[in-house]
Amino acid sequence: MSDSSSTQLSLTQGNALVYTTLSAFFLVGLYAGYRCKTERDFLSGLRTQGTLALTLNWIASNMSSSLLFGYPQLAVIPGAGLLGLTAYAFSTVVPLWAFAFLGPYIRRVAPEGFTLAQFIRVRFGNAVGILSALVFCGFMLCFMITELNTYGSVVNLLAGVNPTVAALIIAISTTIYTAYGGFKASLWTDNVNAVVISIFLIMMVIAVGVKIDVDPQRVQDSGLLKADKLGGELWYILTVALLFSQMLNQGFWQRAFASRDNRTLYKSVIFATVPLFAICFLVGMAGPLTWWSTLNLFNGPTAEDDGSLAVFTILSTLPTWCSGIVIVLAGALSSSAYDTFQSAQISTIQNDVFLGKVNIWFCRAILIALNVPAIILAVRNVDILEVFLIADLGAAAALPAPLLGLIPQLWWLNGFDVFVGACGGFFTVFLFGTAFYHGDAVAGGKLITLPEGLYIEDYSVLGAFLAAPIGSIGWTFIAFAFRLGALWAGAKLFRSHQGTGTGAESAKGGKPGAWIVAAYDDVFVRKEWDARKFVLEEDRVLSAEEVEQLKGRDSAGPSASVQELGQAPAGAGAVGSPLRHGAAVPPTERSVEEDDAASIKNSSSVGEAAK
Repeated sequence: MSDSSSTQLSLTQGNALVYTTLSAFFLVGLYAGYRCKTERDFLSGLRTQGTLALTLNWIASNMSSSLLFGYPQLAVIPGAGLLGLTAYAFSTVVPLWAFAFLGPYIRRVAPEGFTLAQFIRVRFGNAVGILSALVFCGFMLCFMITELNTYGSVVNLLAGVNPTVAALIIAISTTIYTAYGGFKASLWTDNVNAVVISIFLIMMVIAVGVKIDVDPQRVQDSGLLKADKLGGELWYILTVALLFSQMLNQGFWQRAFASRDNRTLYKSVIFATVPLFAICFLVGMAGPLTWWSTLNLFNGPTAEDDGSLAVFTILSTLPTWCSGIVIVLAGALSSSAYDTFQSAQISTIQNDVFLGKVNIWFCRAILIALNVPAIILAVRNVDILEVFLIADLGAAAALPAPLLGLIPQLWWLNGFDVFVGACGGFFTVFLFGTAFYHGDAVAGGKLITLPEGLYIEDYSVLGAFLAAPIGSIGWTFIAFAFRLGALWAGAKLFRSHQGTGTGAESAKGGKPGAWIVAAYDDVFVRKEWDARKFVLEEDRVLSAEEVEQLKGRDSAGPSASVQELGQAPAGAGAVGSPLRHGAAVPPTERSVEEDDAASIKNSSSVGEAAK
């Protein structure tokens, strides 16, 4: 392997690049904070972003400095190879489509919301919503630790920069402009970062293409082009792992709900998919290229070299300026990722943990406090990989249950069912592991932590990622059946002593234990979302009475304002009326906001979907 010291930047050059890069993004963040005028912009930027801005954000926020390590490492694992690398790149873009698909549904239930935790709170109650918000915050803290650790490793490898100093600088700079500018600062820096990342990656690809020659015999001997069992398994394992784990990152939900309308969301995801896939795949190809190179840079993964340093191995053969580019690139990647987590943290803490009932400065103080353990754990090189493996499997076990709340036909599920389902996902993994290891309960319990990692030859990991979501959904229905059975038994016992009658009648009479009858009866009362309560004004379905008022005012002239009908009586007309807000307004009277809402109006309301 080539000696990297011959082309390594000096410490002075490395420090200069680190300080300059992060200072530049610091100024961008401060300027965005200066442009942030409202608390809504600070927390969510709800319905403010166009297609181009959102496309750039999807690309930048999905990448971090770990991109330089993880993808090349996977590509050289025996049995994975290029098939596994393609699966990894594919699984990176899959969550974008999940946000595009699920975002509009959640927006109908919680139109003023901008996180998954808020939907869970609206659908299943405060207790489950706050608990989920705390889980999301813990998961994003793991992201923050990894990002600081990875950035410190990159600049230390390339220029000998003290990783502790690098971690402190990026944490302090992003914390200041994120606390000042919030989500808007994150959006602006991501836009700049996406452009910088794209330009520098193109330059690096050209440099590598000119310098590295491939030996066909080494390509044949490596076996990386063969389709193997592990490579096939990774298409499912990585897709499920990244799909659910990225849903725990509330920064992505913020971006989905920041789209001006559904059409903007769909277009941004379409435009971001190919560039994001290409970037991840090209960076991952650094692993195979070191193996295939005529320079004999790498001869397969060993205990000393697992292939994760392939990018830096190639850099050792390139001019020094290429190392400088990677330092700038790493700064862009890390600042983009880290401020995404920070803005998501402060929004989740304020909106979902404290339900918007505390001063925003208190949440800023908590954000600053969270950076302390993140820095300490990052510089101590804590093995965060194990934590992330648990988080990946944990997300697959916990999230399917609350996502069932998006199905209108499952209106009878409540917070208890979802909580049991989330816990049941882990329990199912334990049961599978115990059976897989021939009755060894200890080994079955350890499978929850994936002690051997994701890339192993047996079917334990594949089975765990199959058991987790299936168990989560299954235990949710079991919990409902148990709840229904318990309520039925209690109601039957009460009625046998108190006589017949509905739970409501018994409760009005003050009879002890009547609540259990009322709860049992309530299970069979169909619950539908009232669009007039949850939907934004421009998306609201008009009642029959409002339609008649609009017709009368249209005949009198176009000056009648639809907004005057916003306070219609709660029981006025049918929620499922086919005419929607603004339908009877002449085109010349429609606002830009109403035009943006038009794409949403083509889909059914939540009340109509429930019917």
